Amino acid sequence: MKTKSMSSIPRFDWSANQNLHSEVVVKTINAVEETREALQLLQARKVVILVLDQLSVDKAQRVVDWMAGGTCAIDGQTFWISEKTFMFVPNQVEIKSQRPTSTSPSPRLKDLPN
Repeated sequence: MKTKSMSSIPRFDWSANQNLHSEVVVKTINAVEETREALQLLQARKVVILVLDQLSVDKAQRVVDWMAGGTCAIDGQTFWISEKTFMFVPNQVEIKSQRPTSTSPSPRLKDLPN
């Protein structure tokens, strides 16, 4: 199975989203256990932006995998914002980006471009 690189995951284009009418929650995750709260926010159909800078790559990958699974379960989308920052969007929020959407539901942090 070939792994897609992080460059294939679309970066969020803020300028293309002028009519976003949903609550956006930005959360810094300091421990893997905090993922449950982020998943509950997503389940409540809120856009969740997670900053994972405080976690090791392996722990950040675990958080991204759990969040991507929850996002996939509600037919949402995952966007890579920066090195360890991701946006998880429920299905009722339309994101318009000039970049193609990822075919992988969960990005691999080890494939980040330098």
